[in-house]
Amino acid sequence: MSAAPARPSEAQLNEFRRRVRAHIAEHAPPFEAREGRRAPENAEQEAQLRKWFATLFDAGLIGADWPVEHGGRADHHPLHDRILSEEILRARAPRPVDQVNLAAHVLLHFGSDDQKAELLPPMRRSEHVWCQLFSEPDAGSDIAAVRSRAAKQPDGTWVINGQKTWITDGHWADMGLALIRTDPTSSRHQGLSVFAVPMSTPGVEVRPIRTINEAIEVNEVFLDGVTLPAGSLIGEVGQGWSIIMAGLDFERFGIGGNVILLELLIDDLVMVARNAILEGTPALEHDDIRQTVAELAAEVEVAKSFIDDHVERLIAGAEQPGDGSIAKLSFAEAYHRVSAYGAQLAATVCTVAADPSVEQAKQRLRECWLWSRAYTVSGGSSEIMRNILTKRRLLLPSG
Repeated sequence: MSAAPARPSEAQLNEFRRRVRAHIAEHAPPFEAREGRRAPENAEQEAQLRKWFATLFDAGLIGADWPVEHGGRADHHPLHDRILSEEILRARAPRPVDQVNLAAHVLLHFGSDDQKAELLPPMRRSEHVWCQLFSEPDAGSDIAAVRSRAAKQPDGTWVINGQKTWITDGHWADMGLALIRTDPTSSRHQGLSVFAVPMSTPGVEVRPIRTINEAIEVNEVFLDGVTLPAGSLIGEVGQGWSIIMAGLDFERFGIGGNVILLELLIDDLVMVARNAILEGTPALEHDDIRQTVAELAAEVEVAKSFIDDHVERLIAGAEQPGDGSIAKLSFAEAYHRVSAYGAQLAATVCTVAADPSVEQAKQRLRECWLWSRAYTVSGGSSEIMRNILTKRRLLLPSG
């Protein structure tokens, strides 16, 4: 990615925020984003989402951190990304697809010139939505255990066989970033390579998985004799582990950067607690409920403070090992605890107000709770994050 210019002034940042808000007001799709239901539910929604994402690229609001020769902006600063994320979330507009950001990061750092020329422009036009073909039935967060294999043919092509699972957006993605074992004698982190896989390639079969909230967000993907050209290999053969780890560190901070979602959850929780009656009085007036809400609000502030601190270190070029894992872990765990308590409160107390905004808050808390465990697993489970931190941050031995 391009280097950041001088830090913008507060006036410049405020002007950028106004520009983002105006863009969202003019171009965002006419439906509210819902947790656990980020994928389009029909062809009309898909068209609206693709158009929305393309406008964000066209306006230089996403992809601005790319090198200028590939569409980035010379005046981009990391604080612009933070403001964009905040405003999209606060407007409850659909967020850009995380997997597209990760694929762009991988291509810009490890892709060949031909791959960048071929794959980056359709990404910016939102003609290519990407998914991650990492997890497998016996290799979830432990992606070093992948067993899908690619065999190089005499003509230079690759033939891939295997199964991937829990593939977010796989049912409407155009491209997949796949981690495949290219050395059949290898194990764990060795012998892995990364491929760009067009999802329309013969032999690719996608089977949607319906989640607990009756939505389709994740999928199984079967790779049966999928033949890819030599140019589909990203980076070098056997470089897959380092490529994917670099990408996942980028993604994990992106997940943690959604900390504004936690603030919105707290807002919903407080609204429900204020408008619910428990034993004849508002729930928020009960000492135990008020104490729990306050503790959860404090946890949200801790997560937000870490993100703020990390952004400043990133700007200064002083980021620490494991920062992405800390961001992902703190966000995912706080999200689960806040939404679980909110869903419990919404279900066990009587809401007396007929205000539709209160009912919307209750629905959002339920949907967030049903989706919350996905955050503690996707992009690396909380247990894996803790293992990473013990090694990278605390420098503890593996044994």
